[in-house]
Amino acid sequence: MHSALASKRVKQLTKLGNRTYRLLYTFISTVLFIILLFISAMIYTMLMFAPGAVSNYLGLMLAATGLFIIKRAFRAYSFREFIGLKKSEYSQLVTKGIQSKVRHPLYLGSLLIAIGYVLFNPLFSSLVVLVALIIYLPFGIRWEEKKLTEAYGHQYEQYKEKVPALFPRIINPF
Repeated sequence: MHSALASKRVKQLTKLGNRTYRLLYTFISTVLFIILLFISAMIYTMLMFAPGAVSNYLGLMLAATGLFIIKRAFRAYSFREFIGLKKSEYSQLVTKGIQSKVRHPLYLGSLLIAIGYVLFNPLFSSLVVLVALIIYLPFGIRWEEKKLTEAYGHQYEQYKEKVPALFPRIINPF
């Protein structure tokens, strides 16, 4: 639903200005995310394994790394523009910073946070949220890349060839 709401077709159907639409989109996405968290918290579930010092540490480190990646990704964007408080304008394709390592750092950061949370709080409901995110990512990436290809054309296609979608290359082949 998140990506469907962000589609160009839905934007055109609403006939709202870009800024108003982005504010509404952010509000709906936030409300849906909060509902998902409440539902997840209300589901009776059992631990998949007993958490310990190692799983807690790894979970916190992965989640902190995810937050760091998201924070670094936002260096290239205006947060006010992202949530709709400022007019959104496509300017240049961002290919520096964390975006020179992965094309979708916000998705990578979210994935690391979700994995970290499962390790820190190994409830079955936490795993369900992680699995839902893993199922969503290919669709979200495809829809986002379609939108970026429309906006930046050949420049984005070249960027796609050089930079991996989610996981950075450990050894640079070039």
